[in-house]
Amino acid sequence: MKRLDGVEVGALILLLAAIVLALLHWESVQRVIGYVLHEPPPATQAPAASPSPATPTVTARVSPPASQPAAQLQVPAASQPLPALRDSDRAFADALGELLGPARLAQWWVADHLIIHLVATIDNLPRAQVPQRAWPVRPTPGSLQVQRQDGSLVLAPANSARYAPYMAMVRMVDPQRLVAVYLRFYPLFQQAWRELGYPHGSFNQRLLQVIDNLLEAPEPAAALQLVQPHVLYQYADPGLEAASAGQKILMRIGPANERLVKAKLRALRAQLLLHMHAAAPAPTASQAH
Repeated sequence: MKRLDGVEVGALILLLAAIVLALLHWESVQRVIGYVLHEPPPATQAPAASPSPATPTVTARVSPPASQPAAQLQVPAASQPLPALRDSDRAFADALGELLGPARLAQWWVADHLIIHLVATIDNLPRAQVPQRAWPVRPTPGSLQVQRQDGSLVLAPANSARYAPYMAMVRMVDPQRLVAVYLRFYPLFQQAWRELGYPHGSFNQRLLQVIDNLLEAPEPAAALQLVQPHVLYQYADPGLEAASAGQKILMRIGPANERLVKAKLRALRAQLLLHMHAAAPAPTASQAH
């Protein structure tokens, strides 16, 4: 067998380093889920029959908009100790069940590691795609509904009916009560955010960034034209195709559903801001003495 000389060894090391660097982002997204499940992260798979394209490109983290207040979330003192993150499913599910109904929660939401799934999914919504393995809810039943219109492939109006179970939950959620549950369990959300690979900042700031990104989703007036270059559908309009994964979801669920979700997001954002206050300035050198 031929021995590798110094140049070949160096090239091999560079190749392995490139592969590792390419995998780093996906591993950071799946790290907290993988360590809880004690499983290695699987290969990325795009959801079937979705207009979101399968692409390895990951967008950079979204910067806070200039209008976003530089404030910190004020979490009330806990009336009782919280469970450990890995043991929080029952307590958190009970709290969500009071808002959504236990039957709906059991039917549509994942049963295990729910806070971890929520944090991972929310963090990915402004990116190019959301890994299906991280979703906190079960996949939408049925397949994407398309039809031909004037010689073009378009998203069928009937497709929006597939999301009826989720819209029913959106309608019944009281933003004030939802924020109260969020505040109660916020230390666990923050812990999951840290373990996902973010040593700085707060999950709440990321949540506000994501809400702002979703509120900027386009609202096409005409039927959405699609193309199918391979197995999955894509938006024919390059501008729509370049939208974030979360914005594509909002466009896919139909105009009426999109307006409903955005109205709830605005109400949720308003409730969050009620619990945010300006951070105390760091003491100056003169004040320190």
